[in-house]
Amino acid sequence: MEGFNKSNSTSINTFWVAMPVMRNLILLAARNEVEVDAICVAGGINPADMNNIEMKVSLESNIAIMETILQLSDDKDMGLHLGEKATPPIIGQAGHLQQSDSDVLSAFRKTVYFTRTFTALYDFIFEEKDNKIFLYYEPVQLWNDIAPETARHGVDIPFAATVNFVKVLSGQTVYPIKVQYKYPKVSDTSEHERIFKCRPSFNQPCNCIVFNRADLEIPILGYNPKLNIVIENMLHERLRQAAEGVRFSVKVKEAILNNYQFDFPQLENVAVFLNITPRTLQRKLQEENTTYRVLSDLVKYELAAALLKHNELSISEIAYKLGYTDPHTFRKAFKQWSGSTPAEYRTKIITL
Repeated sequence: MEGFNKSNSTSINTFWVAMPVMRNLILLAARNEVEVDAICVAGGINPADMNNIEMKVSLESNIAIMETILQLSDDKDMGLHLGEKATPPIIGQAGHLQQSDSDVLSAFRKTVYFTRTFTALYDFIFEEKDNKIFLYYEPVQLWNDIAPETARHGVDIPFAATVNFVKVLSGQTVYPIKVQYKYPKVSDTSEHERIFKCRPSFNQPCNCIVFNRADLEIPILGYNPKLNIVIENMLHERLRQAAEGVRFSVKVKEAILNNYQFDFPQLENVAVFLNITPRTLQRKLQEENTTYRVLSDLVKYELAAALLKHNELSISEIAYKLGYTDPHTFRKAFKQWSGSTPAEYRTKIITL
């Protein structure tokens, strides 16, 4: 296919977590150096790289790491227990911003704003209505598709961490008034109820933890306005630098992935997401000698390849998720992209 270059594939790497976050998570989970090494090996990480603050850990490495932690710990509430032990520095500079802010409400609002300085594995959303604060922690759809169990634990971690962060930051204990999950109900919610002091609900439209606004309007013990301004400016600069120099086609690929939920986004949807007209989107891509169809097919290939490495979804289900009403059309397209049918590719990957 003209313009389709797998060697330049970067879209899946859009989903990442900063190495300092992963490092802190691994150190929280591991009971000894042997387990640290085992977790790193599973995630394809050199233990020496754990101190590389500029390194990003991919979604698939993150999944492999969490699956290994689950296996080593044999803890059905692993995410809750890791989150319960987490403190603000686990999220790097954004955590230091929290520690120097004036109050917990302001700290959480800023953390959500600066999410992309430490991870692109989640959409973190802050919403205020009816004197309540809604914090949404939504793993990217591909994570849910590949490994829903680790994605569920990936929600438990920030849920439990939020409660602990409040205590660490303010010295006060505050509990949510509601906790809800997209995921099916777990057999035993006693640990959820112990940590949150409320009964969680499952099979909900979103992953959300809710607080009374007044409960979060509490001062932070380490409030340092001058330091807070310095750190906030540093984070703004990191966001600015990340946005500069990015080719428009890369932004479009990222927008496609960000809008991949229950079906595959059309050009018009991506244009709205980027706040431009469809014609402008097409023109800008033409200036970079590519088209929306080429980028869309590239992302479809990358998503399909990632999903085929796991057995959670059948080939027909993957086809439907990528916008194909006929699985046969998907099989034909995938063979054109990769030289193998989806079934052959899955068999080859599993036996490697």
